[in-house]
Amino acid sequence: MAPAYHPEWLVNFWLSTPGLNMVNPHYLLIVLAAAIAIVWYLRRRRKPAEDIIGEEDQLFKHLLLRKKVIEGELAGLEARLSAAEITEENFEKLKLDYQSHLAKVNKELEQYT
Repeated sequence: MAPAYHPEWLVNFWLSTPGLNMVNPHYLLIVLAAAIAIVWYLRRRRKPAEDIIGEEDQLFKHLLLRKKVIEGELAGLEARLSAAEITEENFEKLKLDYQSHLAKVNKELEQYT
């Protein structure tokens, strides 16, 4: 096994500094890493209330946008049927699909009102 490589200036600094020369540097690094990990975990776990409110606002806006898009698609189905882009069978299938999506979005929007 090859010896560990540590820069000479670091070894000289560590061994010539009073107090540091009595501490094992590897144990100090382990304790420092553990302290940083604990602080990071605690800060991440504790979110400010305004961030939570912001996430709820974003979800509400996203649901409103989804509702507008679905209503726009429903309105455009009649035009697509009259322009013969889709068949009557596909029209009914798409209409039921869009209506079910719209009902689902409306149900999710009821949580915010």
